[in-house]
Amino acid sequence: MLFPTRLNTLPGLLPALPPPVAVAGFGLAFLSLVGGHAGVWRLADAAGPYSLLMAVAVLGVMVLLSALLRRGPMGRQAPLLVLVGLATVPWFLGIAGTQEAVQRVLAALPDVGSRDALAVLVAGTGEAMVTRLVGAWMSAALLGGVAVGLVLMRVRGARAGERTSRLLGAALSLALGCIALLVALEAHQLFKLLTTLASQAPEARAGLVAVGTEQLARLQELRSALLGVLGVLALALIGWEFFPRPEALSQWRGNLVLTALAAAVLVLDARPLQLAAESAGETEASRALLPMLVHNGQVTARASTPRPRPSALPPGFRSEQ
Repeated sequence: MLFPTRLNTLPGLLPALPPPVAVAGFGLAFLSLVGGHAGVWRLADAAGPYSLLMAVAVLGVMVLLSALLRRGPMGRQAPLLVLVGLATVPWFLGIAGTQEAVQRVLAALPDVGSRDALAVLVAGTGEAMVTRLVGAWMSAALLGGVAVGLVLMRVRGARAGERTSRLLGAALSLALGCIALLVALEAHQLFKLLTTLASQAPEARAGLVAVGTEQLARLQELRSALLGVLGVLALALIGWEFFPRPEALSQWRGNLVLTALAAAVLVLDARPLQLAAESAGETEASRALLPMLVHNGQVTARASTPRPRPSALPPGFRSEQ
């Protein structure tokens, strides 16, 4: 009897496997993205203590998600809010690290000469992108693992409506994971360009800015499309639970909070670059480096700031007189 019992446990183990498999796969892909172990050590040096905190958080969240997804065969399904919320923890940590790094750079600007202020700001902002890059990248892996785990999960006695709700939750987790992946790629692009742009010859900067602007614009277009998909999925998930039983608050309230959580991480992700872009607009320095401070939102500089040439500005960044 022992052998069949072990076989019967295999379907229950399957939902627990996607998070560690996704983290391992994304980890190998990350090595290739940043240029091997040397690139990883460079990023760890730029991130400082946050690199260790991020590693511990990713491993801890991965173990927790695997344990929660493993509970499916026993008839207990972890709430979608808990699963997705845990998967976004590295992303939140990355945003916090980037916010702190940008604030340190801004605090140091008064001690820098006006001639070098913008160069210091741009290079410091590039290094600040490291924690945002790592956090969003690993959250993309964990959100993808959660999506696959939800699809593989088997809950005893689950009705057709519950299965549909679980699939909608998996789709929402996957869409949010894709957005996190695009955020990570944007942060990597900004890190590469902002940390090297100041050291380039003036005649080479225009070409680098043009190429970087084009790549970032493509990422922003994909991100906008995925935001629309995420919104549709969130509304579908809330409506699926709300309309059959609007009085059952415990069923659809969690999905409403989950939507607010997804909106919160996207809003907070915007803040560090907004701070850097506003300070760049206020800095009396060369405009050769300014165009690489980009973001999806609109940023307005002070009235005393001259207007940069529109052709040099990437999408989403505006400086008004």
